[in-house]
Amino acid sequence: MLKAFHKMLSAVGPQALPVYVNFKLALKVEPLYSKGANAPFWFKGWLTLKVIEALRKTLEEIDGIDLPDSFPKKEFIERTLVKIEAGTTDGAETEQFSIPFLQQTIDEILDRNNINRCVLLIDDAAHAFSEKQQEDFFDFFRAVKSKSISPKAAVYPGITSHSPSFQVGHDAEQIDVWVKPSGEDYESFMLELAKKRFEGTQINLVDNNEDDIAFLAYCSFGIPRAFLGMLRAIYNSPETYLNSDGSLSKAKVLTLSRSGKEMSHRVYSSLEAKLPSLKSYVENGEFIYRTLLDSIKEFNSGKGRSEQSMQFGIRNPLDPNLEKVISFYQYAGLIMSIGDFSRGENGVFSVYELHIGDLVTDNAIVSRRTKSISLFLEVLRAKKLQIWPRTFSSKILELTKLNGIDFKISLPQCQVCGTERPTPEAHFCPNCGSRLKSSSAYEHLADQDISVLDISPAMKDRIKKNSQIRKVRDILIDSSREQLMSIKYIKKARAVKIVGAAEEYVS
Repeated sequence: MLKAFHKMLSAVGPQALPVYVNFKLALKVEPLYSKGANAPFWFKGWLTLKVIEALRKTLEEIDGIDLPDSFPKKEFIERTLVKIEAGTTDGAETEQFSIPFLQQTIDEILDRNNINRCVLLIDDAAHAFSEKQQEDFFDFFRAVKSKSISPKAAVYPGITSHSPSFQVGHDAEQIDVWVKPSGEDYESFMLELAKKRFEGTQINLVDNNEDDIAFLAYCSFGIPRAFLGMLRAIYNSPETYLNSDGSLSKAKVLTLSRSGKEMSHRVYSSLEAKLPSLKSYVENGEFIYRTLLDSIKEFNSGKGRSEQSMQFGIRNPLDPNLEKVISFYQYAGLIMSIGDFSRGENGVFSVYELHIGDLVTDNAIVSRRTKSISLFLEVLRAKKLQIWPRTFSSKILELTKLNGIDFKISLPQCQVCGTERPTPEAHFCPNCGSRLKSSSAYEHLADQDISVLDISPAMKDRIKKNSQIRKVRDILIDSSREQLMSIKYIKKARAVKIVGAAEEYVS
C-alpha cells in the first residue's frame, strides 16, 4: 500500500490523488460495541475522520493545492478522533462527518485542482478490526466507492469478515499481492531492497555476500519485514555476523535464517489472544502444521535436490475445520496458497507452499548432516516440478488424532474468575456469581501482561523492576513515553521500539 502511495504521489500529471490510511490501532474504538447500540454510527464517523486526516497529510505533501474552506482543521480532526476513541464525544460533532460529506469534500478538491480521481489505499483494515468492525467497514467501503473515488483495502485469509451486503467479485475484485519467494525476479527485488537498506552505511554487505543474502531472502518467505529484520540484526551486531574480510559467517547466517519463521509463528500464536473464541483452532493447528511439515520431509527423503518439493496438496473438498486452520497459517505468513490443480481421476487438489524457514530448520530439504548455503540455494533455485505429497483431510485429522469435537467455539470468560460462560445469553458466572460483562477484544489484549510482547526477556524484567508498568495498556497510555524513558538504559530509540511492540500486539 505504501509503495503504491509513493509511486502515485510522485507520478507526473494530475491523474490520481492517492490517500494512504492506516487503521493499525482501530481496536481502540472496539469497546464502543460493548457499551451501546450506536457503535456503528460512532465507528463510521471515526472511519470518515481517519480518511480526512490522511487526506490532509497527503495534500500537505503536494505544492499549490487548492483546498475548500469547509475542509476541517487539523487540530479539530485530531481532537474529535481522541474524543470518539475515549467515548466522550457527542453526536453533533460526529454527525457532520458522514460518507456524503467525505465524497463531496474529495470531489470538490478534485474539481478545484483538475485531478481525475482519488484512490483510497486502506491498510490494516481487515487485520486490525474486530469482526463487527469489519462488517461496518465493508459497508463503509461499499458506500464510499464512486465514479471519482476508488477504495482499495488490505484483507487477510481466515480473519476477514465481509458484511452481508458486500460481495467479493461484485463490489470489489480480490487479488493476491503476496510476493512469491521464487525465481530471479524475487531475488533481484529482495537484493535491491537489501542494497537500499545499507546505502550510506559503512557495510558493503550485499556485493560481498550475494548468495548469503539471497538465502536469507528465501527464508523470509516473501515477507519483506522479516527479511529487513534479519538485515537489521546484521547491521546492529556486525561483529557477530561478519568475518574479518567482510564476508558473512555461514554458521551465523544459518542461525539467523530461523528468525523469519519465528516471527511468523509468533503472529500465529498471538491469534489465541486476538480470537479467544477460536482458541481451539489455534491450539490444534500446531499439530496439523507439524503433520504437514513431516509429510514434505518424508516425501523429499532420498530424492535428488532437483526433485525436492516445498509444497503439499490436499484433495478437495477440504474439511471446514482444516480449511480454517490453514487460513490462519496463511494470515500468519507460514503457508502460501499456490492454487488448485487437477489430477484427473484422483481429483482436484488445493496446493500450498510451507514456510521455507521451517523447511530449512527441520531438514525437510537438503536432508544431510553437513548442510551448506550453496546446497540450500540449489534446491530453492531449482525449477519447481508439479510433484508434491498428496493427502486428504481425513488422513491429516487421523494422524493428528483430531475430530470435529476438538474444534469448538469458546465463549467469553468471566472477567473475575476466568470461567467460560455456559451460554452466550448468560448474565451471571456459574462459578463465582459475578455479573458477566460484554467482552471487548481490545480491552482483553490491553489487559495482558507485558510478557506477551515481542521484546527481550531482559527488557521485560528491567521494565517491571524499575517502573509500575505491568500490562500492555500501561505502555499504550504512556503517550509521552516518560515512564519508559525514566528506566535505566531505555531512551528514545528503545522506548519507540517497546511502544511499537505494544501497538503491534493490540493491532
